[in-house]
Amino acid sequence: MKKERKLELSQKLAEQLEGANAILVFDYTGLTVQEMEDVRNSVKEIGATFNVIKNSVVAKAIENSKWESLKEHLKGTNAYALSFDDAAALAKVLVAKAKSYDKLKAKVGSLDGSVVDAKQIEALSKLPPKEVMVAQLLGTMKAPITGFVNVLAGNIRQLMYVLKAIEEKKGNE
Repeated sequence: MKKERKLELSQKLAEQLEGANAILVFDYTGLTVQEMEDVRNSVKEIGATFNVIKNSVVAKAIENSKWESLKEHLKGTNAYALSFDDAAALAKVLVAKAKSYDKLKAKVGSLDGSVVDAKQIEALSKLPPKEVMVAQLLGTMKAPITGFVNVLAGNIRQLMYVLKAIEEKKGNE
């Protein structure tokens, strides 16, 4: 590959990386073209990318960025998956495909600049979708306020019962 083409590719990749929130690196040695296309299409369905890129191009693209910590792991045959929205969804798809295709193996990744290993990628794949996690967080944050409102309403409710009992007692006299 000519030097100009490599530079052009690394600049394009650097632009993509600015919008990414995760990079997952997988070894694809031994996969057939059909299997690679299957993986690529599955990843594309969730709005992510999965491409085989020369390590030297990736190394140039991640220079002086939050992804630079990956530089020491750019060895061997690598396919790079970029997530732009939900890193857990990307990990879930790739780990499922790795179970289908024994030759696809997680190597390393980076979540907003923090390096994660293959075990952490698998743990990430077990997380619920982003929307579910947001709903759980909001439910947790809302619970104390709901409890407080119920306690305050309980006092008013008790007062209403007492007043109603007094009214019924005076009405019967």
